[in-house]
Amino acid sequence: MDIIRLAEAKSLSVTEKVLNFLGHGCSFPAFLAQHKQELDGFGVDLAKACLESLDQELRDSMTRKQEWTVVRNNDRKEILTPFGLLSYTRSYYRHKESKEYCYLVDEKAGITPHSRVCSELKAELAAACGEMSYEKATRQLSRYNPALKVSKQTAGNCVKAFQAKPLAEPSEKRQVDKLYLEADEDHLKVGGRSAQARLVYFHEGVAEHPRRHLTNARYFTTVQKKPEEFWFEVWDYLEAHYDLDSLQELYLSGDGASWIRTGQECFPDSIFILDKFHLSKAIVAATAHAPALRKEIYRGIRQRNKQHVMRYLAEALELAVTEPRQKRVLATIKYIENNWDGIENGVQNPHVGCSAEGHVSHILSARLSSRPMAWSKQGAEKMASIRSVRANGESVKDHYLAMCRPAPVIVELKEQVKKELKRLSRKRNLGRENLNNVPIYSGDGNLTRMALKGLNSITAV
Repeated sequence: MDIIRLAEAKSLSVTEKVLNFLGHGCSFPAFLAQHKQELDGFGVDLAKACLESLDQELRDSMTRKQEWTVVRNNDRKEILTPFGLLSYTRSYYRHKESKEYCYLVDEKAGITPHSRVCSELKAELAAACGEMSYEKATRQLSRYNPALKVSKQTAGNCVKAFQAKPLAEPSEKRQVDKLYLEADEDHLKVGGRSAQARLVYFHEGVAEHPRRHLTNARYFTTVQKKPEEFWFEVWDYLEAHYDLDSLQELYLSGDGASWIRTGQECFPDSIFILDKFHLSKAIVAATAHAPALRKEIYRGIRQRNKQHVMRYLAEALELAVTEPRQKRVLATIKYIENNWDGIENGVQNPHVGCSAEGHVSHILSARLSSRPMAWSKQGAEKMASIRSVRANGESVKDHYLAMCRPAPVIVELKEQVKKELKRLSRKRNLGRENLNNVPIYSGDGNLTRMALKGLNSITAV
């Protein structure tokens, strides 16, 4: 079979070239670069042989002849693979009944029409785009093989095509006493306008060892979904993975934004706690011109005395002589008024913290808004989804490949390879040759002779 002969020939060729390269003296990094180049070429040739052998099997198949007729032979196709540019020929068919046209070998291999980049490479590109800009991602992917360099538009298309795979439901639901929901948002430019990338995550508490971390945290993001739809997505996950009937306490923490408050409608038994960071930020902004009042305001909060807090905020308003300062004080008064229940709950439950601000910075802002950049609606939504997959400790590449059309198992080629292997006289010594049949063995010493002797002394299969 051509594939087996090709593998033997290419193995010898790669070994000879590498030994020749070493024979002229080189550094180890140069050796690795040369070796990778040879192996990539081997990968392209082997992939080409596999596809063209499969195409030949389809042309000879009696089953195919009953359903499909050949329209053209030797149509060329080029597609970029992790090894480099793959160019192969295949046949074009028409179905006898439906009159449908199709390249059957492409169908068998899972190669979609008009595709110029294989799914494996697209998945790697989408994963790289989740960490860096599109241009940097294309350079990262082609750093060892310039043939893999694609355009920024291709990188963007890979991101926009990303779809997180649905999660399988567990065989048994977890039972916990407490769950902690935390939420915050990032602000970015989408379509020339301001938009929010929202983040919701839950965890079962904070563990101190081996380092401080959230236990069994799970992250959810969105840019386009409505708050109700987003919160019900979180609810569906919790309902599928946790026994909510056994849950005793559910805390919802955030900065008090209206979309976060909507979460209380989906989780009516939740206890809302206002994020202390945003509360302190509002108090500092209101008392920037009168810092001596902060002590009394915080005392009123600890005592859960709303009148005490409002009295000193009113005093801060009287001391504000400029309009911007007055607006800041009024905004803080309104903020505390609207979220007083969350402030009281925070005092009553001092063990409940909120790290949403830091999570937004690391998960969303680091890629979406920390540098001047603008997004399309679809691009922002997909990038937020990629970032949440990464935060959940899952493989972006695996998610990308899971959404691609699954390629059927190439049974015809597999069976043909098995038959070819059975024809070999000694299966374990595949690739060996009788020394008397190889003229180069009787010649002077050279690197090719050394390579052949080395291969002859090992088991190839």
